[in-house]
Amino acid sequence: MKNRMLRALGALTLTLALALTVFPLWPAAQEPAAQEDYAGYLVILGDAPQVASIDLLGQATLMAAHEEREELLPLSQGAGVYKAADLSQVQNLVWSGQVLSAELDQKAELAAVSDLETDHSDPTKPDDPYFINQSYEYQFYLKDTDKHGISVRAAWDAGLTGDGVTVAVIDSGLNGEHIDAPAKQARGRYYYYREEANGRYPFTINGQIHYYNYYSSDYVVDDMGHGTNVAGLIAAQKDNGVGIAGIAPDVTFMPIRCFTAAKGYLGGYTSNLISGVTYAMDNGANIINMSWGLQNDSPALRAVLTQAANQGCILVAATGNSGGSVLQYPAAYDNVIAVSSTNKDGGLSDFSPRNGDVDVCAPGGQLNGHQIWTIGYSSNTSMVQGDGTSFAAPMVVAVAALLKQADPAMTQADFLALLEGNCDPVTLRSGDDPSYAGAGLLNVEKLLDAMGCTGSTLQREGDALTFRAAYHPVQNAGHVAPQSAILMVAAYNDQGHLLDSQTASAALSGYGAYSLSARFDDPRIATLRAFYLQDDETLAAAAPATQVAVR
Repeated sequence: MKNRMLRALGALTLTLALALTVFPLWPAAQEPAAQEDYAGYLVILGDAPQVASIDLLGQATLMAAHEEREELLPLSQGAGVYKAADLSQVQNLVWSGQVLSAELDQKAELAAVSDLETDHSDPTKPDDPYFINQSYEYQFYLKDTDKHGISVRAAWDAGLTGDGVTVAVIDSGLNGEHIDAPAKQARGRYYYYREEANGRYPFTINGQIHYYNYYSSDYVVDDMGHGTNVAGLIAAQKDNGVGIAGIAPDVTFMPIRCFTAAKGYLGGYTSNLISGVTYAMDNGANIINMSWGLQNDSPALRAVLTQAANQGCILVAATGNSGGSVLQYPAAYDNVIAVSSTNKDGGLSDFSPRNGDVDVCAPGGQLNGHQIWTIGYSSNTSMVQGDGTSFAAPMVVAVAALLKQADPAMTQADFLALLEGNCDPVTLRSGDDPSYAGAGLLNVEKLLDAMGCTGSTLQREGDALTFRAAYHPVQNAGHVAPQSAILMVAAYNDQGHLLDSQTASAALSGYGAYSLSARFDDPRIATLRAFYLQDDETLAAAAPATQVAVR
C-alpha cells in the first residue's frame, strides 16, 4: 500500500512539475511533439534537501531519489543536466524537490541550405554585355592572364569591389548622368580660368593678350570626354546589364575637373592641377589618378604631391604616349607610381615610353586594332574605345582600391612592394623592353595570393540582407590552401550584441578563395562580420566589420 501511495503521489507531483516547466515553452496552439520528434526527457537537477530531522517516509524518498539519479545519463554535471528515458525514472527526484526543470529531448534541424550556401551567382561573370561578349572581347583587359588581362575576376571572387575606398580622378570631369557612370560619387570640384574684362591673369593667345580670373565650383560640369573614359575603367557599374564592368565598381568616386575646352575658359595648367591634388587630399581621397603629364619638372607640383604622399594618398600617374625616352611628370617623381601600357599580346604598346622610370604596366590597347572600351561622354548611353597610358593608369588605381579594401592600412610603399615579384613578364618586342616594364604586367590573382585578404559585399531587398563573404588565403610555393574551410557569418545590433549567426563549409574556388552567402531578415541588424576557421575550428582570419546603412 505504501509503495502504491508513493508512486501515486510521485506521479501527481511530476505532472504538476511538468505543467509548470515543459508546457509553457510551447505556443498555446501547438500540439505536443510527435513520438519520432523527441527521444526521452532532459532534466535539470538540484541538490538533495538538507533537513535536520526527517520522517521515515522522507528518508526513504531521498534514498530512492539517490538511486534514480544514479540511473540517469549525466550530460553536464556542472550544470546539473541529465537525460531520462522515461518519466518514471524521476518520480522520487520530483517528490524530493530536486527536479528544477524538465523538457522533451527534441530533435534539432541543421540550418537549411538556403540560409547559408555556396554562392552560385558567380560574381566573376557579371552580366555587363561588353564583358560577356565572346565574339569580340571588348574587355579583354579584365580577363585572365592567358588573355593578357589582369585577372580581375580573382578579386571579385574574393568579395573585393573597392567598397570603402575613395578614388579621386584629376581630369576633365565626369558625365555623372551616364547610364554606366560610377554609382557612388563624392562631391567634386571644378578649377578653371574664365576670361573677363578685369581679369587678374594675362594669357597670350595667338599673339593677343587676354585676361582671366581663377574660379572653382562645388560641382563638375560638361566633361570634355577624357575624364569620363577614365572613370568608366575604374568604377563603371557592374551587374547592371549595360555597358562595361568597372574594376572597382563600389569605390566612392571623386571627380575633380582641372581641364576644359569651353570657349572663354582655360584649364589644365599646373595651378589647376595643384588645386585638384589639394582638394583630393583635403577631402579624404585614398588614391589619386593622374592620367596626364607635364614635359618639365614642377617643384610646386612636386611639393604638393609630397604632402599628399605624406598624408597617405596613393599616387598613380600615366607615363605618356611618346614611345621614346622622354620623361613625363608627375610619373617621374619618386613618390608617384608610374604606369606604362601593354597590348593584347602582352607586349609593350608601341606608344609606351622606353625609359627606366616605369613602375608597372597595365593594358592600354593598340595591337591589330584592339583598343580599350569604356563609357563615353557625348551621350548618356555612349560607349567608346581608345588607347594610351591614360587608360592603363586607372587600372592600376582600381586594383590599388581593391587591395586597399582588403587591407585598409596599405600604403603606397606596401603596394609597390607587393607589385614587385607578383606581376607577369611583359612579352619581348626587343631585348631592352623588360627594363621598360617595371615590375611587369599587373596580375590581380598573384597579388591576392601574396597578401591574402578578406572581403565582403552586401545587398538589400526590402528588409532582407544578403551578405557575401570571402576569404583569399596566402598561397605560395611554401603554402597551399586546403580545398575547404569553415566560414561563420555573425550579425550584431547597434550595441554590438549578437543577433544571429550562420556557419557552413566553403570550397576553394578556381581563383583561390572561399566564398559563401548568408541571408538575414532581422531589421535590427547593424553590423555583419565574417570569421574563417581552420578544419580544427581555430580562427584563421576575421573580416573587418561591414556596417549596414540605416533602413
